[in-house]
Amino acid sequence: MRSMQNHELLKRHSIGQRVQIVPAPADREVVLAAERRLAEDPGDADALFAVAAWDEIVGDLVNALNVLNRLVSRTPDYPGVWWLRARILRDLGRERDAMACEQIARIYAEPDIPQSVRKFPL
Repeated sequence: MRSMQNHELLKRHSIGQRVQIVPAPADREVVLAAERRLAEDPGDADALFAVAAWDEIVGDLVNALNVLNRLVSRTPDYPGVWWLRARILRDLGRERDAMACEQIARIYAEPDIPQSVRKFPL
């Protein structure tokens, strides 16, 4: 029974097929706005995530990972950060690190996990 629950949880929270995202001019405007927000507040979590996501889209994986590391150090429970880190790490060939990020993402995605565990997943 427990094994089946874990299997279903893995299916529900696993990273699916890669989707190719084509950057649009409106997307670039969002990133420029995020960069302006970071100039005012270097810890702005939403702006950090937007910049990291853009960097991933345009293929600058190393910078995307650096930005996500900044975000994780400030706000480890930011929605989606661990999934994006996992995807980037996998693309960089760091499979074990990607798997660890997926495990952390599942902790944050599971609503029944106590808040004390969510705050400090490692």
